[in-house]
Amino acid sequence: MFEISKQTIKIDCPECKRSITVSIKQITDEALVKCICGQGIQLKDSKGTNKKAISDINRSLKDLENTFKKFGK
Repeated sequence: MFEISKQTIKIDCPECKRSITVSIKQITDEALVKCICGQGIQLKDSKGTNKKAISDINRSLKDLENTFKKFGK
């Protein structure tokens, strides 16, 4: 099954402006990531919106998978 939290996005380092690749899971976990310039970046999931969206998407994908299984019967 497709797992949305494993997908990545790019953010810009606030110090050197280089692109940094982070996973959606890192954002929901509010991880501290480091740029190659040494700048630490504290990720934030404002009001848990990313965590809720991941849950909603995964539930919808599971429902879709179950629907396809029913068509095959």
